[in-house]
Amino acid sequence: MATYADAEIRRLRLALRDLVALSTIPAAWVGREPPAIAAGLANVLVGSLDLDVAFVRLCDPRGGATVEVTRGRTWNALPEWLERHLASAGQLSHREIIRDAGAGQSCRAVVIPIGVNAEAGLVAAACERTDFPTEVDQLLLSVAANHAASAFQSARIQQELRHAHKGLEDKVVERTAELRRAASYLAEAQRLSHTGSFGWNVENGEIYWSEETFRIFQYAPTTKPTLERTLERVLPDDLPIVKQTIDRASQNREDFDVEHRLQMPDGAIKHVHVVARAVNAEWGDVEFVGSVMDVSAAKAAEDRIQQDIAEKKLADEALRQAQADLAHVSRVTTLGEMAASIAHEVDQPLSGVVINANACLRFLAGAPPNLDEVRDGLQAIARDGRRASDVIARIRTLARRKATEKESLDINEVTREVVTLAEGEARRTGATLQTELGADLPRVVGDRVQLQQVMLNLILNGLESMHGVAARHLVIRTLREENDRVEVAVQDSGSGIEPGLAASIFDAFYTTKRGGMGMGLSISRSIVEQHGGRLWVVSNHGPGSTFHFTI
Repeated sequence: MATYADAEIRRLRLALRDLVALSTIPAAWVGREPPAIAAGLANVLVGSLDLDVAFVRLCDPRGGATVEVTRGRTWNALPEWLERHLASAGQLSHREIIRDAGAGQSCRAVVIPIGVNAEAGLVAAACERTDFPTEVDQLLLSVAANHAASAFQSARIQQELRHAHKGLEDKVVERTAELRRAASYLAEAQRLSHTGSFGWNVENGEIYWSEETFRIFQYAPTTKPTLERTLERVLPDDLPIVKQTIDRASQNREDFDVEHRLQMPDGAIKHVHVVARAVNAEWGDVEFVGSVMDVSAAKAAEDRIQQDIAEKKLADEALRQAQADLAHVSRVTTLGEMAASIAHEVDQPLSGVVINANACLRFLAGAPPNLDEVRDGLQAIARDGRRASDVIARIRTLARRKATEKESLDINEVTREVVTLAEGEARRTGATLQTELGADLPRVVGDRVQLQQVMLNLILNGLESMHGVAARHLVIRTLREENDRVEVAVQDSGSGIEPGLAASIFDAFYTTKRGGMGMGLSISRSIVEQHGGRLWVVSNHGPGSTFHFTI
């Protein structure tokens, strides 16, 4: 009895030793790869449990790679035999003892599934001992298998964690690079656009400035931004409005937009445009996020543009005055050229006045005086006087130097006044002057004297172009155009215009007259264009040419 008890105690001690040894193995597997875990388990089983052969299969239920390891002194074909056995026996759902795993050898084996239906793998061991596997063998194999399965899953998880950690690190590195690149782009964009950004926490007074904001305010980047330092740079004249804007924004928690000036330490002045929006921070505080743009260059450009505009206005005014003076000179020159015709037009009514006055004296000297004839004579004198007065009034109007006065005009009335003044010149040159005035023409807005100058210049040019022509006919027409515009045409039967000269005759100092200045048509075109119209010339189908202008 003592011998049996001693033997049992010795087996129990060995079993406890092996169990303790197996329990310490998982600590050695921490951080090991799955193949190393499987190989370590197989080596422990063969070495510690004194097995002939051990086979370890570790599977990943989530689809990872399966690891298989065989260790032992005999029967290396155990994996192939096990596959055939499992194929014939079906699914392995529980521990199975094979009393004759022979293949020509006296061998006993045990197969222990890991997990449900061996989903995590299995452990197979074979030994030639006749009592194999004992309950202790089975217990130790199960403990070892479970430890291996846990270590295997831990290794798989560690692999996944390392992979995830590596992927996360890669994403962090990539995202950090993107953020740095974006920050670099933003800083460069702010520098190019002279626009800085800032943040202001109203509750604790903390202020954030971007690099460009430091440059705009001319503070070193190491300077801590504060509201006091910001106000130090504000031009004293603008300080009240800036303080008022900041106080209102901080009290009402509302957006603000303000333009003001900064005064730099060297005395230079900058113009800035500040825009900020109030946002609620996650911790409940109100912050302002905004931008400050240095608009000094834009302000300087705006000032230059305003100065250029003012200078252009002065130049335009001087040009208009020069054109008006030139037009006045042209009118006076034209009147001088018409001096003989004008004198004739004035002489006729004055001669009538003298004749009628002498007749009235004779009628009054009669006995008795013929008062009816005297009355008729006096009416004729008044009529001739008005006629002479009208001629002189028109001449004075054309000769007067005055500013442009645009008014609503009847173009036919303007035409009749010019024709009356030019009839004498037409008779002097032996030409007939005919008018074809359109009916129900819209009124036009223009300067009466300037439009009469254009008509008179065209009429005189037409009369001169007919010099040496047998049939001398000049026709003046008025007609309605589209969009309530009016066209005036002066048609002559003269020598016409040579091909290719239709555009050149309107250039300044271009003339076909002997001793001419070449300014009449150029001035006429300027006047018409100032009235929003156009002046042009076309050759007639017959002799002569026709000048047209619209207003």
